[in-house]
Amino acid sequence: MPRSALLFAGLILSTASLGAAGQADRGDVRVMLVGQALVKKDLRVVVPESVTQARGYLGGADVVFTNLESTIAPVGFAGKPRSASSVFGPPEVLEGLKAMGFNLLSLANNHAFDLLESGLLATRDEVARLGFSHAGTGSNADQAAGAAILETLGGKVALVAIASGGVQLTPEAWAGPEKAGVNFLELKADGSLNSEHRERILDAVREAAAKARTLIVYQHNHYWGEARGQDGPPGRERRIDRFETPVWMENWARELVDAGATIFVAHGNPALHGIEIYRGKLILYGLGNYIFQSSSSLDRYGPLAWQSAMVDVQFTGGRLSAVRIKPLVLAMEGEARGAPFLAQGGEAGAILGRLADLSRRYGTELHITGDSAELTLK
Repeated sequence: MPRSALLFAGLILSTASLGAAGQADRGDVRVMLVGQALVKKDLRVVVPESVTQARGYLGGADVVFTNLESTIAPVGFAGKPRSASSVFGPPEVLEGLKAMGFNLLSLANNHAFDLLESGLLATRDEVARLGFSHAGTGSNADQAAGAAILETLGGKVALVAIASGGVQLTPEAWAGPEKAGVNFLELKADGSLNSEHRERILDAVREAAAKARTLIVYQHNHYWGEARGQDGPPGRERRIDRFETPVWMENWARELVDAGATIFVAHGNPALHGIEIYRGKLILYGLGNYIFQSSSSLDRYGPLAWQSAMVDVQFTGGRLSAVRIKPLVLAMEGEARGAPFLAQGGEAGAILGRLADLSRRYGTELHITGDSAELTLK
């Protein structure tokens, strides 16, 4: 082939490659986010109708995200539970999540160390084996803080995942320079954040933002304040300040956005919190539960623990272009307990109305139509 023909062919290949790369980074990405998934039994077996419904409302997204709030014990796993309240399940629970449409998981939460270090590492292996992108734990602190990168047709989506608070997350569970564990953020007694943890996380966020146009930062928070509730129902959680988004978290979420996050989403307290648009980026201060197969009493966290929402987020050209919300309710009895379903009628209206009230304090307006809502983007 003549040299001129070779040069022309090379030019075509180079242009095609640039076009494909440009298309891959165009920033047209649809992300769906739900509450935390405390799951110990395969929903496909115990309540298949919930899985079928989820396939419908979670379909069509590039990214479907939740926090896996349990540890996975593969066949033949020899590790022992850390305590009687440890939360774990077989690999089939992951297959159930995959069948529902999930492809991005946080592993950072207060149950990540329930089967100790071997369980944490086994969970990472099982999640990776089934093809989930994941972040929040690792064989050392850098790996635990590092971002997951999920390739989509509209561009790369990154996830940095953090856990804070929780009686289970003693320093033994924190990832260290040569120690497996959770990407932990400590809130000190004086109300300040542990400077070493803070800087490690911010560095990871900046690094991830340089690699991916869409960056989700997840926080699983169990700093709920003191037990001060009085004269409530017997057995009810007394840390009533958990329903208020703490000021330190509001400031921290905005700092993470300043560092490059395009979505901040939190779980921990099993109840909905408000929504803020900050510098054109989305902050979800709490999405409550999505799956809640907890062994605690039905009334421990109150009725709000059984209400949640799915948030459907569209980015166009890298900019936030639409946020739509579908309210969810969780089953409360029998084998189906803790499984999600779309809310309807008065239940849907009550959930969306409360979320609208919580978000209004941040200047966020929700337009409610029937059993769904959409944020007003300015």
